[in-house]
Order: sequence, then C-alpha cells, then structure tokens
Amino acid sequence: MKRTVYLILTLLFVLGFGSTSAQTAALIPPQLAGIFEAPGFITSAGQTSDAAIVKVLVNTRLKLNFGYDIAAKPQAVSGAKTLVLVLGASNKGLGAAGLSIEQETERVKAVLALAKSEHMRIIAMHTGGTARRGESSNAIIALCVPYADVAIVVEGGNNDGFFTDLCAKEKVPLVMVPSIAEAGNVLKGLMAK
Repeated sequence: MKRTVYLILTLLFVLGFGSTSAQTAALIPPQLAGIFEAPGFITSAGQTSDAAIVKVLVNTRLKLNFGYDIAAKPQAVSGAKTLVLVLGASNKGLGAAGLSIEQETERVKAVLALAKSEHMRIIAMHTGGTARRGESSNAIIALCVPYADVAIVVEGGNNDGFFTDLCAKEKVPLVMVPSIAEAGNVLKGLMAK
C-alpha cells in the first residue's frame, strides 16, 4: 500500500510540475544541447522502479515516445540512437525480475557493449536519494557512468558527492537538478528538435 501511494504521489509530482525553459536551459551544458537523437530507449541499470517513473515522465508528459523495458536485453535497445539508463540497484526489483545482482551486472554490461558498438549516445539518470544508494547501486553506477555522455542526477542523490567525484574522474558532464520533473526537462533539452 505504501509503495502504491508513493508511486501515485511521485507520478502526480512528475506530471504536474516543471520549470521555465530559461531555468532548464541554464542547467544544460551548451555543447550537449540538442545533440541526442530519436529514437530513444529507456532501461534500468539495477532494476530500480525509478525507470518506470522516468518512462512515464518521458513518454506521457514530454511526449518523446521512447521505447522501454526495465530489463532490456541488447537486442531490445538495438537501433536506438539515445539510451537512457536509470541507475540504482533494487533488491525488490531484482527479485521480481528473477535476477541476482551478478546477472543484472552482466545484462547491463551487454547493453553497454551494444550501445558502444552502435555509437549510441547515453544519458545516465539517477532520480533516487542518497539513502537509496547502497553498495550494489554504487557498483552499477560506477559501471555505467564512464559510458555516459552526460549524467542527470536529482540533488538528493548526490548529498555525499559520489556523482560529483565519479563524473569528474570519468570526465562525464554532471547536471544536478532539484527534482525528477526537472530531470525530464533537462532530458528534453538534450534532445534534437
């Protein structure tokens, strides 16, 4: 019941709020504005339910019509030009998918290898808070961020500076946003018109 209420409230927040285009434009690194192309595809790296929230945001509110599969295999993402990886390991999500963290890591590695071979642009997104990031999440994040062209992180997920340090080390632009809704606005601003 708590989970259902949380998801409903989150979806209402995601679908109901946003920022002005000037505020969003100020967050987007100029060299990245408009360089990501359709078709796009969203999957989770770690089986976080946040991927479903990002899907609703991207496809319902922003009308970007990205493909989606929380546990996509490489063949599902093949042909996309932009891959959105929603980062975060979830024991519940892994259990529901019938995967161990090791199996999920191998799936993510295979998706990343395909994305690299097909020259996809990759957007890494983390919409959860620091408290929801444990050892497994950090390992998945550390695996994915080096492949990303940009990382979009809700501020509450970087209270410890983990993303700041990792993105600096890997030379990946980091866009910090105050909310999931703003993460969506930034993603839309990254997309070619």
